[in-house]
Amino acid sequence: MPDIAEPLLVVTVEREGRSAIVRIEGEVEFATAPRLRATLLDLAHQGALPVILDLSEVSFLDSAGISLLIQAKKRLANGGSDLVLRAPQRNVRRVLEISGVTELFSIQPE
Repeated sequence: MPDIAEPLLVVTVEREGRSAIVRIEGEVEFATAPRLRATLLDLAHQGALPVILDLSEVSFLDSAGISLLIQAKKRLANGGSDLVLRAPQRNVRRVLEISGVTELFSIQPE
């Protein structure tokens, strides 16, 4: 029986004053969402204003990832901050559009 590889998700955070840029690379889905959730919760607790989520290297986003984005946006908004999405690839942007959540987020080009 072949080994099934864990989905890859690399998360790095760069602080610029009060703001935070979270660069993610890989797949945002059920197995990897908790890692990203923990990072975004830490930034919410630290009062990052705003949190910019760089999606340019995200190759896959599923319903667990979309749910995570919505929850993070609400949590940050409750603390007076915002979650901004940056440069989603065409396939990721399409998933956001089909899910009907693009109106909830500010989406920046590259």
